[in-house]
Amino acid sequence: MFYRDVSLPAIVEIGKNKAQDLGALLNKNHLYFEKLILFTQKELTVLFHDFINEQSFYRVVIIEGGKFEEIDEVVYEECFNDALFIAFGGGSVIDFVKMYATKHQNQFISMPSTLTNDAIYSPIARLTINGVKKSHGVKSPIGIIVDTDIVKQSPELFLIAGVGDLISNLSAVKDCKLGIEVLGEKIDNFSMYLSKSCVDGILQFERKDIFTDEFIEKLSIGLILSGLSMNLSQSSRPASGSEHLISHAIDEFFPEKSTLHGLQVSWAQLMVEKHVRKDQGDYEKLHTYFDKIGLLKAFEENIRFTELEFFDLLPLAIKTRKRYTVLDVYFNRD
Repeated sequence: MFYRDVSLPAIVEIGKNKAQDLGALLNKNHLYFEKLILFTQKELTVLFHDFINEQSFYRVVIIEGGKFEEIDEVVYEECFNDALFIAFGGGSVIDFVKMYATKHQNQFISMPSTLTNDAIYSPIARLTINGVKKSHGVKSPIGIIVDTDIVKQSPELFLIAGVGDLISNLSAVKDCKLGIEVLGEKIDNFSMYLSKSCVDGILQFERKDIFTDEFIEKLSIGLILSGLSMNLSQSSRPASGSEHLISHAIDEFFPEKSTLHGLQVSWAQLMVEKHVRKDQGDYEKLHTYFDKIGLLKAFEENIRFTELEFFDLLPLAIKTRKRYTVLDVYFNRD
């Protein structure tokens, strides 16, 4: 008999005031740790001083986040043994804690201060090495806590980027199906279904809805399910296709032009539909939705590549990772 043993998060809490009494919330979900160690950034301790105080945690560790080199710079203290780490911040903080907790075999919970991408539950950490962003395989958190009141204080652009990262799953699933059809790749079907369906919850919203509780809840759920699809597949494949390769090319070859991950992958997705897949129907649907949710405006202000320069990124994109996508078809590679 063949079966799959899947680890699900022990706690998923989304709503108002979820950060106010963390200990009680953990106990309610049967998570008992003597010590809670908070990892966050200095500016967040100022912005959210009501939540982050010395009395709430055994230790507060201030980090910069986002850099692989910082993993060895943060000394692992004896008090960290058998402690639960809390990653409070954006993707750079959460990805740091993923890597740090994986190295030291600690359990951790992600508590995002914003929702820019699916880092909150994915088994991937994007950290820079010598200034160049790279992907690293890590373990996922045992739980996710999203305080909607905290997330509401995010810059609008960050939440729009979160939408961009989630909607790019549609492109990744197309590339999965292509890999199955052309190469006979063994990609988990359920993970693909999950990756595609987690987009549905945000399609009803417009830019004016971004700071509503309903939108933040739906975006949170979608990003968590996107991470779950990768955990099920034991690969980022269901949520990372040609659009992510293009984004990786920007990060690796043009770091000075790099911007928010969610903006890069959704811009690449739109360009791939128009110029590589040449799927006019899906391109127009995406263009309409991107306009409605504010992504087109975000591209104009933050993407530092022209539509013509997009083509220069393609040969670089296929070098970033050995992953069959529509770019291989474009370059007639088998």
